[in-house]
Amino acid sequence: MSPTRFASYVALSLPIIFIVGLTVVIHANPWFSLQNNALSDMGSLKNPNRWLFNGLLMLFAVIAMVPSVVAFKHGLSYLMPLALLFLFLVGVFPEELPYHAPSAVLFYVLALADIALVGIKLGRQNSVNYLWSVLSVVVFITMLYLIRARVFKGLAIPELIGASFILAWFVYIGILLRFETLS
Repeated sequence: MSPTRFASYVALSLPIIFIVGLTVVIHANPWFSLQNNALSDMGSLKNPNRWLFNGLLMLFAVIAMVPSVVAFKHGLSYLMPLALLFLFLVGVFPEELPYHAPSAVLFYVLALADIALVGIKLGRQNSVNYLWSVLSVVVFITMLYLIRARVFKGLAIPELIGASFILAWFVYIGILLRFETLS
């Protein structure tokens, strides 16, 4: 199997890996609330089950690096490998440590910026792809609004909105890698 085809299958599997992994982590942390907590609360130094959440982030980042690097080689990514490095660091540094928040912010900013940039590039070939760029900005603004307006006590819902959009992008990249003839 070619690296491109393998990467496409990995990209298509990322939502399943994320959903199953997050379900296991939430099940192990029955105190967790989507409305009242940040996802990283499950990786807190105060949580005896922190290794589950932090391990999930690190494992997910490593797995997602496969399609991200292949997409980079095909001109379908610019910043996503770096974004995933910061996601890995979110797992390395629990929320009480000083590098946690910058790593989390840089993950979202770089991933959404990458989607916007590649959406513009792909939009030149098919104008429907500009929608990715527009939605990337809309998702970013929505996340900021929900956080700044304190619509929810915690950050989990804004984080999941961003994560869902990034996962949708990986599915799209997986489809492009699988079905398009790339040089």
